[in-house]
Order: sequence, then structure tokens, then C-alpha cells
Amino acid sequence: MSRVKLLSGMAYDLEQHESSGVADPVIRVRGELPGGSQPFALHGVYKGSQGMYEEVLAIADPEGEVIWESQPRVIELRGEMFEDLFRRTIRDRIEITSNREHTLAYYLDGQLVARVPVFIDAPESVQASGVLLEAAETALKKGAIVWLTIPQPDGTALTRPAWYVQQGTTLFVLKGPAEQELPGLERAREVTVTVKSKDIKATIGRMTAAVRVVTDDEEFERVATMGMGTRLNLRDGEAALQRWKDTCTLVELTPRG
Repeated sequence: MSRVKLLSGMAYDLEQHESSGVADPVIRVRGELPGGSQPFALHGVYKGSQGMYEEVLAIADPEGEVIWESQPRVIELRGEMFEDLFRRTIRDRIEITSNREHTLAYYLDGQLVARVPVFIDAPESVQASGVLLEAAETALKKGAIVWLTIPQPDGTALTRPAWYVQQGTTLFVLKGPAEQELPGLERAREVTVTVKSKDIKATIGRMTAAVRVVTDDEEFERVATMGMGTRLNLRDGEAALQRWKDTCTLVELTPRG
């Protein structure tokens, strides 16, 4: 069994996947928590020794208590040279009591192969905003960029990647012609911040953030100095600080809880 690896695993909302083809890595709950899960799907990509295996999947809550377990099924792996994908559609109503991160465990022949995180999306719950902010703060510490959706004067919106300086859930973004182009950012009242998990390469949440242009010189220098330690591939080293002062606008983004 040690020769079988899970290369990829995910729980994702079934309705969105069927309508758009996008696997949004969440289990959704409508209404207040606790509440029942909406239909979702699971996938697992295995690589390992050829043969037949009995697969069981289980979901545990943040305290580690198993709240759902699949019926066993037999799957066949084709051998070490192959990556074998298996899916399940789950329409059972699973009682979800918390927005915090859950865990999906993969078992083959009774042995644990891997665990992957499961994110809960309950936008109508009063718990949702605080938990999303907590999850976002953790993901931001590991990541390097976020995606900003910026409203434009003609009523459209542009989505652009942006590197950032983080202070808790508050982000600071430098905009400038020699740094990063973020059209209309300083004129927007609010933007949408999309946070992705570096670990599973998937979106964990989207937050509306208020926009404030930093005009105080001391605050600009303090934040920009921090940015010199987070900016990847900084071509001009310490000289970047003066370049930013001369050519860039510093914008604070504060998520609305």
C-alpha cells in the first residue's frame, strides 16, 4: 500500500461544476449553520502498483470527528506508469456545524493514503465572514499574489494579479508603470479580492475590500520598506524604495467582515 500515492484530491460544489465546468473547491451550505450540505463531488488521482483496491472516503469536522463516510467500492489501478482518476457524486445531506476547514481522508484497503483540506462555503451564515477572513489570512501568509477585480468607469471590471504587503487581513498594493498595472485601483471605492491556496492551487474565497490611497509619507515608506522583503525578483534592490516613491501609488485594501 505504501506504493500508492494520492496525486490530487478535492471536494467541489456539484451545481457550479455542472453549470460552468469549474471545480470550485468548497462544500456549500445554504442558510444558517448548522445546516445540510448541497450536492458535491469528490475526485482522487492515484498513482501506484497495479491491482484492485477497496476505496473508502471520509470527511471529518475541524475537531477530527468523522461526519460522513462513503460506502466501500473497488477501484483498479493500472500501474506505476499511470495516473488514475476516480470521481464520486455525493447527494447525501451532511450536517455541517462549522465554517472552519474540514478534512477529506482517502483510504485504500483500510489504510490511510492521504488527507486533503475541505473548505466550507456558507455565505448566508453569520459565521461565514469571520471564518473566511481567518482562512484568508492563513493563505495570504503562504502566498505571493492575490487577484483583484477592479471596477472600471465604463461599468466593466478587470481582474489582475497583484503582489502585496500583508498586515493581518489588510493588504497594501503598490501600483505604478514600472511595477504593476492595476487600472483604476486608486479611484475605486471597493474591489473584490480573490485568495487562492498555495497548497491546493485553488480558490478558497472572495472578499470585498475597501480601498484607501496612502498619502502619508511615513506610512508609505514603512509599508514600502516591508515590501522590499516580499517582492519577488526585485531587479533594483534597495534602490526600489526610491523608485516606488517616485512612480507608484500605495493602496490599502481592507476586507469587509
